[in-house]
Amino acid sequence: MGAMARAASPPHHRAPHVHHDVAARVDAALARLRADGGRVTPARRAVVAALYGGPDHHVTAEDVARAVAHSHPEVHLSTVYRALEALERAGVVARLDLGATGAVFHLVDHEHHHLVCRSCGAVTEVADGDLDGLRRHLRARYGVELGATGQTLAGTCRSCPG
Repeated sequence: MGAMARAASPPHHRAPHVHHDVAARVDAALARLRADGGRVTPARRAVVAALYGGPDHHVTAEDVARAVAHSHPEVHLSTVYRALEALERAGVVARLDLGATGAVFHLVDHEHHHLVCRSCGAVTEVADGDLDGLRRHLRARYGVELGATGQTLAGTCRSCPG
């Protein structure tokens, strides 16, 4: 996915976490799909491999389709969308709606949250532990338990005028 256009996806910053062998991670993701009753097809394998294979971890369906086309030119964008939907239902990927800049998909293989820039659409992953203080504050003040993963906080990144 290194050849994906940066204009198609917003800038992205990834929180540090342990990286495992890509092939093993792809197999683990597909095992989750299979356990959910989904079929593992060559197109779905290519989609998961594309999601793990590039530097951008929050990508559009079009980004994934471009990456898949390098090794599987017969796989159409509609097939990529259906594969992403099946992977989302199985809890392998999550869809993150960025409002005006569209939606991106990312793998759900580690607990994290998102900071999204309202101006440029940049997505920054935040490790789950980074929200511990906020989690305690919300629990004490409002009696609300913040979810373990997948929270999205919007603001303006340091690269954009505030």
